[in-house]
Amino acid sequence: MRERKKPKQASLRRAVSAAYYALFHLLVADGARLISPTNPSGLKNLIGRAFNHGQMREVCSAFVEGNAKPGGKRIPPATKALLTLPLDPRLVQVLEAFVDLQEARHEADYDLTKVWNRLDTVNHVQTARQAFHNWAGVRKTPNAAVFAAALLLQRYWAR
Repeated sequence: MRERKKPKQASLRRAVSAAYYALFHLLVADGARLISPTNPSGLKNLIGRAFNHGQMREVCSAFVEGNAKPGGKRIPPATKALLTLPLDPRLVQVLEAFVDLQEARHEADYDLTKVWNRLDTVNHVQTARQAFHNWAGVRKTPNAAVFAAALLLQRYWAR
């Protein structure tokens, strides 16, 4: 936030939006890196452009629900067969953070009747920081690889 004493609503909204987009771009970059070969060099960027906010949210929600209710139907069988449940709590926090931050970003960007305060904004930014930290701890695990690929491809696996 730019203003130290009494931040403007625009600054608070921008901070919430930036927190979401930071996590979004982290997951897209890792997903694209996982899926794309090293050559040609521009392919990874094109793959990154194929990720969709709504589909990513659906995958995150499905993984959280599937972790809480292993018999649940939201994770397609092909995806579930690749996962080891229960998921690492750090991965679950990343998934929940993505969904929560996306909702907050929508409010910040589109609901001009919502009045933001410093504490709520700082909490959202901290949620994103914790998600970055947790992702760093799980990003090389098999479940994180399945998740990162599912962000882009799971809708095709359900067929």
